[in-house]
Formats: sequence, structure tokens, C-alpha cells
Amino acid sequence: MAQPSHSVARSTLYAGTWASVLSGLCYATAVVWVRYAYLAGLTPGMAIFLRFAIASLALVLFLLLSKRWTPLSGEQARRWFLLGLVTYTGMGTGWFTALSIMPSWLVSLFVALFPLPIVVGSWLFLHEPLDRQQIGALVAVLLGGVVLFWRPLLGVTWTGVVLMLWVVALNAVYTLVGRRCAGGARPLMITLWTTLGAATGTFAYATLTRQFHLDLKPIGWLWAAMFAVVSTVAAIVLLWESIERIGPARAAIVGSLEPLFSVVLSVLVLGERVTVLQGLGGLLMVAGVLLLQMGPLGLSDVS
Repeated sequence: MAQPSHSVARSTLYAGTWASVLSGLCYATAVVWVRYAYLAGLTPGMAIFLRFAIASLALVLFLLLSKRWTPLSGEQARRWFLLGLVTYTGMGTGWFTALSIMPSWLVSLFVALFPLPIVVGSWLFLHEPLDRQQIGALVAVLLGGVVLFWRPLLGVTWTGVVLMLWVVALNAVYTLVGRRCAGGARPLMITLWTTLGAATGTFAYATLTRQFHLDLKPIGWLWAAMFAVVSTVAAIVLLWESIERIGPARAAIVGSLEPLFSVVLSVLVLGERVTVLQGLGGLLMVAGVLLLQMGPLGLSDVS
């Protein structure tokens, strides 16, 4: 009788892990779409707004045409709207502002640290198990992220550091509060209300900073759509599919591959170069994710 339960746990672990891997890959494609979008005339504020506005529109059309619309309660909808408004608006504007005042490698280094507060927060506030295997995997991916992105401390500003700490904190708040508020809601509906909130907040940001305009090349709309559909809708839906299966801590550790994927895409698509040290950092991150999947401890907290 024990074997079927073990098999179900393992299949759940693998499904959740792959969802998190694909979510990280989808988020990572943003480096490509945004780079091309800028060349087509988008400003940072407009790029962030179009990301969530197009994502919301695409989700509404998909849910209606596929007849998958499952309304949330008024309270649930308000919670997800506000969570998207506060966290994604704050993360998007903070990230772009930090990127404009300090080196991109340092911004990426902070992104690589995303799993730490989520894992600790899941243990402290959500009372989810934290075993030796998870700790080992977390140490490996964090060390790998530091090795992958470390450079001499040139061009560092305290303003940029504070902004990225704010982004890291908001990312943890979104994941942990969202986990507690999910209440069985479907990932598609969660993503819709999140993107609606984020679209509202980023519209205000683009307007107040005088970046709102529609004067961009036709190809710019394609890049904005890819940014919205792939790096936003698919990424968030897969994130919540993963969290439902393996919990926020494991999803965050596996999702830490996102900055590694960003580096790989920058090399393959944008022609950037990678060093031996970066390769070592990437291997450490992959090793951490693999460690999370091995042995009985990898299944201990998967239901």
C-alpha cells in the first residue's frame, strides 16, 4: 500500500519542479523581449504598463473563449488585485530604476537571492517543513548565484541597493501572502487579478513619470506582447501551479534558475559572453536544484 503513495508524491514533486523550471525560463525571456522593445521605442515605464495591460487582456480573452472563467469571491478578487497592485508595481518600477543607476550584474545578483526570504518565510510564517536537503539546496543555489554574477564593486549606489532589497522583499511578500490567500483559487484566475492590479499601478507610474505614449514601431507591439504573454502570463500561472504542488520554498529554490536562464539567453540570443567562473556558478545552481529532487528527504513534505 505504501508504493502508490510514494509514486504519487514523486509524480507531484516532478510536476511541481518542472512547472517551476518553466516559470523561471518564462520570466528569464524578459531580457530578450525588453531589449528588443527598447529598440522599437518603448520607455521603461511604458514597457512595464504594456506588460500587464496586454497580459490582462490576453487572459480575459483566453478564459472567455476556453470557457474556463471561474469567478473568485469578491474578497478573493480584491486581495489578488491589491497584491498585484502593490507588489508587481513596486517590483517592476524598483527593478527598472535600480537597473538605470547601477550595473546589471548587481541587479541580477539580487534577483538570484530571491529564494532566501521565501524559504525562511515559509518556515517561520507558513510553518512549512524545512529539512537538511532543502537547506543544502538553498545554500548551493545562493552560492551559485553569487559566483555567477559577482564582479568588483564598481558603480554600486546605496539607492540601487535599497531599491533591490525592496524588490526582494516584495517578491517574498507576493509569494508568501499569496500562498496564504490562495484558498483553492485557480492559477489562471489568480494571474488575471494580479495582472489587473499591476496594470493599474504601472499605468499610474507611466503617467506620473510622463513615460506613457503609443509612439512605437509596429514590431514594438510584438515584443510587448511576448513580454506580456510569455514573461508574465505563462510565468505567473506556472509559478502558482508549482507552488500548489511543492510549496513556496521548493518552488523558490527551483525558480532560482531564472537568472541562470537569463544569462544563457543573453549568450544565445543577444551574443553576450560567459566566463568560466559564471559557468561554475551555473553548475552550482543546477546542482542545488538536483539535490532537492534526490532521496527520500525530497519527498518528505510533498503531499
